[in-house]
Amino acid sequence: MPAVGQNKDMNDLDAIQQQIWDARIPLEIRLSASESRLYDQSEPYVISFPRLAYLPFLLPRLLNYFSEELIADIETISPEAGYFTFDGVPLKWHFPIGLLYDIYVLSTQDVESHDAERSLTFNGKAVPFRLEVRFSQSSASTQQLHLISPSPAVVQDSFINSVKEADFLRSGTAKPIMSLSAADSKLLWSSTQENDLAVFSRIHAGLLPSNTPWRNIPLRVYLPSTTAGTDVEPEENVTIEAASEQGKNKSTISQPQGQMRVIQSQIPPYLSASTAPTTSQMRLPSSGGGTPQTLGTALHTLLPSLFPSRRTPILAKPLLHGAPVPMNAVLEEVATKACYADGWVNIVVAISG
Repeated sequence: MPAVGQNKDMNDLDAIQQQIWDARIPLEIRLSASESRLYDQSEPYVISFPRLAYLPFLLPRLLNYFSEELIADIETISPEAGYFTFDGVPLKWHFPIGLLYDIYVLSTQDVESHDAERSLTFNGKAVPFRLEVRFSQSSASTQQLHLISPSPAVVQDSFINSVKEADFLRSGTAKPIMSLSAADSKLLWSSTQENDLAVFSRIHAGLLPSNTPWRNIPLRVYLPSTTAGTDVEPEENVTIEAASEQGKNKSTISQPQGQMRVIQSQIPPYLSASTAPTTSQMRLPSSGGGTPQTLGTALHTLLPSLFPSRRTPILAKPLLHGAPVPMNAVLEEVATKACYADGWVNIVVAISG
C-alpha cells in the first residue's frame, strides 16, 4: 500500500483507497484432520480473497468443497457452525481477513521493507494465509469459546454495529448511520460483500462529518503475540459511550485473548496546544484548524513505551492493510480514505527486528 498522509492530494488518496479495495490475500484452507476421513491427505481449498472481506463469506462453499471428506453426516451440519483456526488459535470471524493476516502473519515478519506483504514471497508467489476450518464445536476447548454462529444475519448485524460505533466517535452521535435509508443500509453491507468501492464510497461519504469538525478518530491498535507482554496500562477501563459522556481522554485495553490486546481511546483529530509539537510541516485537513493529529502523535499518546518518538518508529512499526504507515500520516485523512469498510482504522503493531 502506498504511503498515506504525506502531503497527498485527493487524487493520491483516491488511488490509495482503490488499491486497498483491490488488494487480495491468498488463502489455503484445510479441513481439520479430526473431522476428515482423509486426515492429512485432504486437498486444501485455495482462493485469493479480498482483504476487506470476512471469513464467514466462505463457509457455504467450504462445506460444499469438503462435503465428501467430512466424517460427520453433511445433512446434520450447517455452514454457520463453521469456524477457522490459525496455528490452533480460533479466529474472530468479525475481523476482516486482512486484519487477521496482519495480526497473525505480517506482525511477525520483517517490516523494514516499504511493503511488508510483498516480502512474504516464495519463488515469486505470495505466501498464503494457511487456515483450518472446523464444523464441530463438540470438544471441551471449543465449548469454552462460546462461539456465536456466524449466520448471514449475525455477520451483517455485527458489521452495522461496528459502523455505528465508528459513526458515534466521528460525530458524537450515531444519527448519520441511523438516518440512512433502508436501501442504502443494505447497499453498505452488500458493497462489502461484493467488494464494490464505488457503491461504498458514495454511502461512506455521507456518514462523514461535512459541516462540523470530527469529534474523534475511530482508531483501534492491535498488539499481537509478539507484543502481548508489553507493559501497557490503561488510564481507566471505561466504555466508549461513558468516555464520550465524560469528555475525558480515557483509554480501554482488552485483556489478552488469543494472545492479542486491543487498545482503543478517544483520539481527537487535532492536538491541544499543550500536546502539539513545536514545529509541523503537515498539511491540515479541511475540517478544522490547529495541528492535526498524526498516527505518530496518537501512538505516542497510547503506547509511549513502544513509540517514544512521534516521528520515527524506533521500537515498533504500525501496519495498516499490509504495509507500514508513515508516522506523519494525518489520521483524519487515513480514516477518510484508508479505513476498513466499517469505518475503523485498525493499526497492527509489529516489533522492529
